[in-house]
Amino acid sequence: MEWATVQHLDLRHVGRGVNRRLQPHAATFHPTQALVAVAIGPCIIEFDAVTGSKLSTINIGAPVVRMGYSPTSGHSVIAILEDCTIRACDFDTEQTCVLHSPEKRSERITIDTEVHLALTPLQPVVFFGFSRRMSVTVIGTVEGGRAPTKIKTDLKKPIMNLACHPRLPVLYVAYADGLIRAYNIHTYAVHYTLQLDNTIKLIGAGAFAFHPTLEWIFVGDRRGTLLAWDVSTERPSMIGITQVGSQPIASISWLSMLKLLVTVSKDGTLQVWKTRLVVNPNRPLMPANFFEQAGIESIDVPRILSQQGGEAVYPLPRIKALEVHPKLNLAALIFANMAGADNMRNRAAYTREGRKQLFAVLQSARGSSASVLKEKLSSLGASGILADHQLQAQLQEHHLKGHVQPTISDIARKAFLHSHFMEGHSKSTPISRLPLISILDTKHYLKDIPVCQPFNLELNFFNKENRVLHYPVRAFYVEGLNLMAYNLGTGGDSIYKKLYTTIPGNVEYHPKHMVYSKIQQLFLVVYEFSGSTTELVLYWENTSYQAANSKGSTLKGRDAAFIGPKEFQFAILDEDKTGLSLYILPGGDTKEGKDNKDLLLEENPTAEETKDGSLQGPIQFMFESEVDRIFSTPIESTLMYVSNGIQISLAKLVQGYRLSKSDGHYIQTKSEGRKSIKLKLNEIVLQVHWQETPRGYVAGILTTRRVLMVSADLEILASSTMKFDKGLPPIS
Repeated sequence: MEWATVQHLDLRHVGRGVNRRLQPHAATFHPTQALVAVAIGPCIIEFDAVTGSKLSTINIGAPVVRMGYSPTSGHSVIAILEDCTIRACDFDTEQTCVLHSPEKRSERITIDTEVHLALTPLQPVVFFGFSRRMSVTVIGTVEGGRAPTKIKTDLKKPIMNLACHPRLPVLYVAYADGLIRAYNIHTYAVHYTLQLDNTIKLIGAGAFAFHPTLEWIFVGDRRGTLLAWDVSTERPSMIGITQVGSQPIASISWLSMLKLLVTVSKDGTLQVWKTRLVVNPNRPLMPANFFEQAGIESIDVPRILSQQGGEAVYPLPRIKALEVHPKLNLAALIFANMAGADNMRNRAAYTREGRKQLFAVLQSARGSSASVLKEKLSSLGASGILADHQLQAQLQEHHLKGHVQPTISDIARKAFLHSHFMEGHSKSTPISRLPLISILDTKHYLKDIPVCQPFNLELNFFNKENRVLHYPVRAFYVEGLNLMAYNLGTGGDSIYKKLYTTIPGNVEYHPKHMVYSKIQQLFLVVYEFSGSTTELVLYWENTSYQAANSKGSTLKGRDAAFIGPKEFQFAILDEDKTGLSLYILPGGDTKEGKDNKDLLLEENPTAEETKDGSLQGPIQFMFESEVDRIFSTPIESTLMYVSNGIQISLAKLVQGYRLSKSDGHYIQTKSEGRKSIKLKLNEIVLQVHWQETPRGYVAGILTTRRVLMVSADLEILASSTMKFDKGLPPIS
């Protein structure tokens, strides 16, 4: 998995009137909707987070220091401004309301000032306070209408942070020595205290995050320590601790869809963590083993900035904060001000002095090992090393030219020349686009969408006289090891079938695809185990005439598809991506079923029927080249196959010819004149759905680049354009 840019929110129009470009310095997501509010200059702009469309703009007169969507009102943002006022901005009416003004009119702060803001969905109030002050101020929102009240806490210690529990009436106040107190938001009585023993030194919480379902609280300390507390019991316990680094932790975010924790340190280092579950309750997990690094590529900032039509900025900007959507795999990346002091220090990396240091290191390290040189180069910082995307480009260029693998010295010399070039070409203008990013699984683009069996309206539904739609009773999806059924009438879901009884605790598993035959009442579910092995589960629904077949069975394979209008056959793509196995279901008395049964007996006279005489096969086929996916078709003896980035094509499974050295049938994939749809570079097919129309069968095809409607002979009837398709995969 890797970080990828979904789109850039274009803010270049802000500040044009004053002849200077501005940079977004704060952002927040709506708690339940796909909306994002961005603060840039004196404006707050709201966008649709999926399409990138600008919805409304409010000029509030001063830059925002801290803000968040109000959880008690549907569509407003609570913001603390540089003039120390707290305002509520209603996007529906595009009006602002002052909730609090400072006692001293001259009191001002900057966008880098540390201010604490806490909002709760259980009461229309705002808790706020300045760092290292001894009190917390509570004010009412527009709905609350409450006068400002200053709360003196029971501990006479500087306050380092504030946070409200998202589901419980609890306010957490973090103090300077690492102690955290939980107060009732109505009575301000102390519920409990989170505190470690004196052996572990803490400075104070720099950030909070909450698990969406469990009573876990994640705390990032200013000493660089990450902690996890379980507050579900009367006596809360510390369940996890690890050292992220030496820099203070500036922000923590929980990615609900991926069940991962993201930390950002003050120096801009971004790390992703996963939490270990307690597999054996008799052997509790050690807190030191609770957090572990997630297997995700480190974020490449130049690549993030240049993807999806953006442009890279030099010198490399520092990540200031990461704002994460509570329910979607979506985040906004906030950078430090490009005109600030940090950027001036980074720019020094590209000066003549920086090149002198690099040259001296190269001279002194002549003849040394690569590890010694690498260590010396890393100590120089940006003057001695290339960004990840540049290093990869250099390695690829060497490989294409047939050169030997470059040494660390070669790379260092490239960095030397690069720094010389960048001295005169570095961009230090503000980054006026806000990148929305997500963690992308390159093996599974639809990771954010449940593995389910969708149902659609018929294409000619609105042309019928009697427009009555017969919905199915339930919709099916896969959750973990279970096949789930969602009742469309009651809205309740239940476990329809447990597909695996047990799986060892050390084996990771992910459902990848699901295919369902309504005619045969058969489910084919593909699972991936520990990142490489794939397996297919067959499950027949419980029916009166197939009661004996209600047990599930498994076969090896990476993908599956049904074939023909009656779906009496299904094919399984082997893990090597070239082999294909065809199976015949009971009742295959159609012409296609008889042809393939005869073929099976002809090739393998001793072929045995499996599963109580209900399933026959396999008949082996072989593709000429590797195939990534196969999809069901309602066309007799025909299978759709896809080679990502190359083509979509159809294959006849009976009319192949036999190789002299092979037992199976050979399916050509490269023959000229074969009807196919060419795919764009890196374009991946995600879903295919067929419907019957007066013109014959029509398929809807979703890829990572576009949506296609094609006929049964792969003639493109309609396609979408990239201009309106935003996101990964495109929204349409």
